[in-house]
Amino acid sequence: MQSEGSAQIDLSQVEQPVMKLNKIFIKDLSEKESFQSIFLAREKSILTGKNGKTYMILSLADKSGDIEGRVWDNVETISNSFQNGDMVKIKGQMQLFQGRKQVVVHKLEKAQTGEFEMIDFLNQSEQSPEEMYQQLIQIVEAVSDRNIRVLILDTLNDPDIRAKLLRAPAAKTIHHAYLGGLLEHILSICGLCVFISKHYPQVKSDYLIFGAIFHDLGKIWELEVGQGISYTDKGQLLGHMIMAVELVEKKASKIMGFPEELKDLLKHIILSHHGRLEFGSPKVPMFLEAFIVAAIDDFDSKMNTISQFMKNESQTSEKWSRFNQLFERYFYLKA
Repeated sequence: MQSEGSAQIDLSQVEQPVMKLNKIFIKDLSEKESFQSIFLAREKSILTGKNGKTYMILSLADKSGDIEGRVWDNVETISNSFQNGDMVKIKGQMQLFQGRKQVVVHKLEKAQTGEFEMIDFLNQSEQSPEEMYQQLIQIVEAVSDRNIRVLILDTLNDPDIRAKLLRAPAAKTIHHAYLGGLLEHILSICGLCVFISKHYPQVKSDYLIFGAIFHDLGKIWELEVGQGISYTDKGQLLGHMIMAVELVEKKASKIMGFPEELKDLLKHIILSHHGRLEFGSPKVPMFLEAFIVAAIDDFDSKMNTISQFMKNESQTSEKWSRFNQLFERYFYLKA
């Protein structure tokens, strides 16, 4: 019985805590198993079948691997309910199709904060971030141009930048999209730059090393790791190129006598590293070193993307991968 003076609480009006959904990992899915779990949606493509009906292919992932999902019904509604990089709650059934695991998606909705823990979804670089950082410092210490060397070292030894760089992914979904991925990408490009500068003596290696380190450095502010990898407000408004250029201006202004022309050349390497205007660069590369940085960035990004895809695909006994929508081809797995 309710006591006099007490107020009855309408429980329907009280916000209930979101319960964490029991996580089922991709590697543990069994044939013909019906399940409900949460995955990271990396990519989605809407295609048209031979019968003229649309369907959707999506790449689902967690830290145990990737799996292809197929949506046959309510394609447009489901596609509009989430974006690449979102965490999605799936009701579906696992089936084997041509020897590979595939999820037939019956229901999909965007997952809510509190229903999952990011530790279940984010991989990290197989290399130690601290070791990669020390290797990077050693490469920079060999830079002969004092202005460039001091600029890079002052940047890498900035406590805030260092802490972010040790953890940052290089992208939201495509390449090096895991903790420490940006540092791994930078170090890989540095290694290629060292090799190329020995092969082409007319190239200034100091410019290449600068470009390798600074071209994507703005991503430590452009991306954040929280409920998935997402863009920050600043990242959406400015982008990583502009933020890296601002960083050059800030750090170079503290170095007495830093040449204005050198500063412009370094900024150009950053602003042109996507290679083409339609790929997001406000400028195309206009000298050798800028051209090389753009080419190596593209090459290293694709190497990582294809390698990760083939690694996941090679877990089957098939000779050929499934069709890769990004590269528009099948990959031979037994080379």
